Order: sequence, then structure tokens, then C-alpha cells
Amino acid sequence: MTDTANIAVVRRLYGNLGTPEVLTQLLSPTIRWEIVPGFPYGGVYEGVDAVFQDFFGRVMQDFDDWRTEMSELFDADDRVIALGTYSGRAKATGKTFSARFVHLWTLDGGLLVRLQQCADTVQLARAMEK
Repeated sequence: MTDTANIAVVRRLYGNLGTPEVLTQLLSPTIRWEIVPGFPYGGVYEGVDAVFQDFFGRVMQDFDDWRTEMSELFDADDRVIALGTYSGRAKATGKTFSARFVHLWTLDGGLLVRLQQCADTVQLARAMEK
């Protein structure tokens, strides 16, 4: 089965999470990045710079070996639903975690304009507990 255009964009994002040059081609400059409360640095981030610096920059300070692995994608018109797993190790405690996530991506003109994230925040909290 061939990917829809929107699925192809989202699949490319997950395949290039460590490549900022590719991500800036896929993310709208005005992306709205909504991270569930309870997740490290949960909140709303507006714009690519806020996503890279204020969210990812802070998360990478607290975790090693961070992985975001998408397992399934579902097309929903101008949205794509992604299921997957986060994993890594909290730097402060050395504890590892594995937490399921759901990402709801909204696309416009081939760009990702919004992320709505939901995740198993308990797993990350346990990894961060001393």
C-alpha cells in the first residue's frame, strides 16, 4: 500500500528526528507544539525555534539515549495519527524508561502545523525520581 502525501511527510519526520535541517523543511515556521501536562516541560510551544530550543533543548539536558520510535500511522484527512514509544535514560538517576505515545499531527500544504501529544507520563516521572 502506498503512503498518502500526509503519511509520507510524517514518516519522513520520524525518520529524520536527529536532523534539524530536514525537520525545518517539514515543520511550519509557526508550528504549535502541544505537550501534555505531566510530561517533562509539558506545555505549548509556538514556532520552530521554541520547539528546538525551549522543548528539545531542555529535554536533551535531562535525558540520554532518547528515542522516539513510531510504530503505526493512520491517515485522517488533514491529520495523521502516530502511535509509538519513547525510551531513554534520565541523567539524574540513571534509570531507563519506555513510554507509549500518541501524536496527532495536523498538516497544511505539506507542512506540519500542529502537534498534539499524549504520553504515558508516569514512566518518565518514575525514571526521574531519586
